[in-house]
Amino acid sequence: MIVRIFTLKNGLEVLENVVAIRIKSKEYNLLILKDYVSLLGEIEGELEIELENEVKKFENIKASFMNDNNWFSIIFDEDIDDWLFL
Repeated sequence: MIVRIFTLKNGLEVLENVVAIRIKSKEYNLLILKDYVSLLGEIEGELEIELENEVKKFENIKASFMNDNNWFSIIFDEDIDDWLFL
């Protein structure tokens, strides 16, 4: 999967070879894998992007996302601090 991340601070960043995306929001929890159904939604909570050799984690975020044809795009509603690498 490919992830496109849009922020005011960092601009556009594209991540390739994404294995999984975990969303823990106020209203739902999602695990998005390759060939997952198309989605459109908002996140108010946590996001984890699992790559082959690392995990990028965002906490306490507000963002909008779209998943379609193995492309996950997210736009952050507010500035975020540097990513946490686990």
